[in-house]
Amino acid sequence: MINLPLFGRRRSESTLKIYERTLEDAKDAIKRGEEDKAQILLRRILRWVTEDMDKISRMRDEDKNKISEILTEAGENMLILKDYEYAIKALEKAKTLNYRNVRAWVDIGRNLLQRNTQIPYAISCLQEAIKIDPKNVEAHILLGDGYRLQGQIDKAKEEYRKALEIDESNELALEKLLRIEPNNVELLKKYGEVLEKKGDKENLLIVYNKLASLTKEESYLEKGLQLDPDNKDLLITKAYMLKQQNKYSEALDIAKSLLEKYPDDPTVQLLYGEIVESEEEEEFKPIEVEELFEDLNIEGIEEIPLEENYTYEDFLNYYANGQIEKALETWDKLPEEERDKLLKENANLQFAQFLFEHGKTQHAERLIDSLLEKEITQDLLYLKARMLIEKGELEEGEKYLNEILKRNIKHAHALFQKARIMSLKENEMGARNFLTMAIKLVPEIKEKAKEDPLLKKYEEKSWYQKLVS
Repeated sequence: MINLPLFGRRRSESTLKIYERTLEDAKDAIKRGEEDKAQILLRRILRWVTEDMDKISRMRDEDKNKISEILTEAGENMLILKDYEYAIKALEKAKTLNYRNVRAWVDIGRNLLQRNTQIPYAISCLQEAIKIDPKNVEAHILLGDGYRLQGQIDKAKEEYRKALEIDESNELALEKLLRIEPNNVELLKKYGEVLEKKGDKENLLIVYNKLASLTKEESYLEKGLQLDPDNKDLLITKAYMLKQQNKYSEALDIAKSLLEKYPDDPTVQLLYGEIVESEEEEEFKPIEVEELFEDLNIEGIEEIPLEENYTYEDFLNYYANGQIEKALETWDKLPEEERDKLLKENANLQFAQFLFEHGKTQHAERLIDSLLEKEITQDLLYLKARMLIEKGELEEGEKYLNEILKRNIKHAHALFQKARIMSLKENEMGARNFLTMAIKLVPEIKEKAKEDPLLKKYEEKSWYQKLVS
């Protein structure tokens, strides 16, 4: 049986005192774990205020504002108890009593966004909060979230940036902007400064690695490796940078060391294979004709270049007419500025898929990143995930797959890719579960599974045989 205070109100106490005392009793009940009792008390405050509205309307503004604050706190505690309907009613009444109660407007907006319901009204509440208090950082961030849920990415970025104008070191605003612009170097630098002050070593290492990959500046690697000399991801990036500088011996030393520690890691295996292959190619690189003539003291014959001026129009003609081989041949011979024109003028998913499927991964990824800055769709996220997985960046690729599945748990192809990643991680149960879900949704995926080298290792398993049969 629940022990409650007297059902009625003590006549000797003022209306305001009764509300305050009941709110404190409810908060104490929550602390003791008596949630049912707390819920009754909080609802009682709302009922009393509703009954007393005639009396409250005649009160001084100071007292009405105080009651508005009590209702706001009551609503917030109802939200803790997941008593959403009554919580919103209490907060609505709170902002009715005091229009300038920003906290009530923000609470309503936040809760509706968290439950992904009544998004337009949530946005409206947050817009009102900002009109009242233009420097309210939380309201700007939440409004950005609302716009993002509606697919209005530019508006979302604008709100996150406004939050940063008010609080330039706001970690949450930086994180949300980086989800939209993951390769924005300036944002990453600022985020790194914030993490450094905070002492968040784990995320700081990820940021340093990303910055090193984007800027090719070794200083970021050095900072990261000072914090964690054995960090696998940083060492992989360092090895690739050394390889690009033709420092094969140093790169190979790192790759060998990593291979000893992580013999079954596919990313490490890929790194080692690429460095060995590049080193062999460099070792057997043919002697240039000019070098040969110099050694023989014979003056070389001047090579007359053939004049071939390829433009992006040439590529587009072949591409539009379905002459794929000619289109790809032209692409390879285009100057970089012509490729840039193509990426700008054909900024769409179909063109990104074409580039990716024909081995132009670097340009395809640039195009996908630019498209994701404007709009986030499942198709764009999926193509980005596939690119990252192909590059061996499994953790980054998996993040994009997880984002897709948060939006749509029935995205069969994302589930299939998750199964492949689980296989790479030697997680048979995970591979089995994700593959089962994928095939259940799209039976044709079983044909892909039969041919996939990562999943074929389970071909002797009865569950795999049953799935693909």
